[in-house]
Amino acid sequence: KDAFYADIMKYEKIEIQQWSTNDNDIGLPKPPDGVDESSFLHATLEYSYLMPKSAFVKANMCYGTLEILHYDNHCLVLKEKTLTPEVPYGNTFIAWTQYSIVNTGKNTCRMVCSVEAEFPDGQPMVARQIKSGMRSGCAEKFVSLGETICRYAE
Repeated sequence: KDAFYADIMKYEKIEIQQWSTNDNDIGLPKPPDGVDESSFLHATLEYSYLMPKSAFVKANMCYGTLEILHYDNHCLVLKEKTLTPEVPYGNTFIAWTQYSIVNTGKNTCRMVCSVEAEFPDGQPMVARQIKSGMRSGCAEKFVSLGETICRYAE
């Protein structure tokens, strides 16, 4: 958590809960004997952190939930629900992010990330600006995540 959230992204007040199931087994290079990776599916992990201020918004809290959609030696897919109620119009949208990391062999992998805005009560007039800010902020986070994975993967 420190390598990415604190050192790279400069987040503060980082709180990361345990995985809802198999907390001691998720993330190990190889699951322990008798543990089937399929039992990791739909496990969730909740977290929160304080994002630093930017040119557009003051420092604000982010609350998220990760869910494992796929987990094996070949591929990891995570779905993330993120709420940022302290930013302008923050109570009007949910950011849905998906991370797919595929083992392509020879100590290489491919990471594909996406983000989508959901407006549960309908789109506000500033929906286009919200989506644009979400895409640019997530693109920066995705690049930093890829760089962190490369730095610490060995």
